[in-house]
Amino acid sequence: MRRGIMASVLGLLSLALALSGCGQSGSQAAKKQITVWSFTDEAKYAIAKFEAKYPDIRVNFVHIPGNFYITKLKSALQTASKAPDVFMIENSNIRELIDVPYLENLSAPPYNAGQLLPEQYEFVQANEKDTEGNVRALGYQATPGGYYYRRDLAKQYLGTDDPDKVSSMIASWDQVFDIGERVEKESGGKVHALPNWNAIAVANDGIPWVKGNRLVIDPAYLKALDLVREARQRHVLAELDSGSAGYAASMQKGEVMFYPGATWALQYTFKANAPDTSGKWGLAHGPASFSSGGTYLAMYSKSRHKEEAWKFIKFYNFDHEFLANLARDQDYFTSNRIVNDEIARTASSTYLGGQNHFRFFSEEAKKVPSRQRTQFDNTINNEIYNNVLKLYLDGRIQSKDEAVARIRHDVKLRFPELQVD
Repeated sequence: MRRGIMASVLGLLSLALALSGCGQSGSQAAKKQITVWSFTDEAKYAIAKFEAKYPDIRVNFVHIPGNFYITKLKSALQTASKAPDVFMIENSNIRELIDVPYLENLSAPPYNAGQLLPEQYEFVQANEKDTEGNVRALGYQATPGGYYYRRDLAKQYLGTDDPDKVSSMIASWDQVFDIGERVEKESGGKVHALPNWNAIAVANDGIPWVKGNRLVIDPAYLKALDLVREARQRHVLAELDSGSAGYAASMQKGEVMFYPGATWALQYTFKANAPDTSGKWGLAHGPASFSSGGTYLAMYSKSRHKEEAWKFIKFYNFDHEFLANLARDQDYFTSNRIVNDEIARTASSTYLGGQNHFRFFSEEAKKVPSRQRTQFDNTINNEIYNNVLKLYLDGRIQSKDEAVARIRHDVKLRFPELQVD
């Protein structure tokens, strides 16, 4: 009898343990988890959608704002100390990391990312591969640019606010400068064609500075020196510092006709700085097709959750349903041409006077030059060339020969491993 009682007790204990195990497997604690790092908080939208589709995966999101992000990321990857499973890399930093061994090879099985790339624009693909041609990161954002313009100023000074007609009027820098010179005079100095010199220099964004181990100064950079000086001499520039209070106020007041900007500028520049001007803007094709910015997703090569990490990266780049919702909900121009072309069939922007901005950017994205950056470009462009350009613009450097000599000198100091002559 005691044996029967003991068997019953053991049976009940076994059942209790089994039920306890079932309860744990369905709990939050039993979910598979990945950690995602980013320098912006925009991924929160995607994470919510991802977790809804994959309820068995929890995403621990870490937002590290400011200039310390890339430093903290490099340290975490190198030391393997609390390194994230997935991390975002800004376009200007992508080539610094693309060849390091801490980025998983996404071309290899089971990912086979190369088979998915045709859905993306070529200029996005250019910086997703390492020097051996393996995909190491995937860019979910495409950032072609255009020339945002004030419709009221276009009507007043150009006689039309139609995007196609305005585009034909600013197809070259000569045309832009002619308009700028005339508008400045007719407005008594109150209206200018462009906000600053960077509106001209942005057209060269992405042209590499180094080939092999040698500094190569593309002729476009030298041409920009003359263009910005001519623009100042002809009073085309409003001389507003990008990101300044005056720059933002000029959008609201209607003091500048044309602002070159990428896709993201609609949300984060124009709507943010001039919310009361909805309907007063349009988009035109300008003297050059360009892109500005962009964000990539990569996987830590030592991650213990590679299957889940790949699901997140693939979802963010190639899940058409998610990307379509992102595009519609946030006016977000993705890197996926299939999704963008579908959205472009019916899209329109109230802020842009009803213009189909997805159709516009889809056209521009296919014209943006495909250029692979180098790990040196960000520093050379932002810290060396832009400084020389400003010195040239202010007359403190007189000739282009002197400008070239200064660029070579500064690059040699900063990167002694490069051949500059």
